[in-house]
Amino acid sequence: MDLRAVSRRVGIAAAVVTVVALVAPYAVISGPEYASQLAAYYASGVVGWGGIALFALLSAVVIASVERGNVDPGTLAGVAVVLGLAATVSAASWALAVEPSPVFRDHLWLVWHARAVVALSVPVPLAATAYAWDLLS
Repeated sequence: MDLRAVSRRVGIAAAVVTVVALVAPYAVISGPEYASQLAAYYASGVVGWGGIALFALLSAVVIASVERGNVDPGTLAGVAVVLGLAATVSAASWALAVEPSPVFRDHLWLVWHARAVVALSVPVPLAATAYAWDLLS
């Protein structure tokens, strides 16, 4: 088993799945009565949902481009680790800052949504770390 190839695929997939899970309420919850509540939900935390999505997608791009050879692979692997950690820390701060609103009563699964996003973001820095470890050893 090639650890570098597996960790690369896992890191990219985890980053994409994190973003898809992050925006899932927009696809599932509809109605003008929920628009302001969803806006407040996503704006919670230090960087909000945009920062989480940005860090996760940048992680995927950096992990995918390490093998291209345009920049030192060790440097890009380190950047991928830092971006993955930033995505997870941003998701955790967002999850801690979310305050329940009436939309939570109508959609009970939303209570666990922020925690699920954090859990889905954890494999991103772990896979990036495994990739960097294999690359640099």
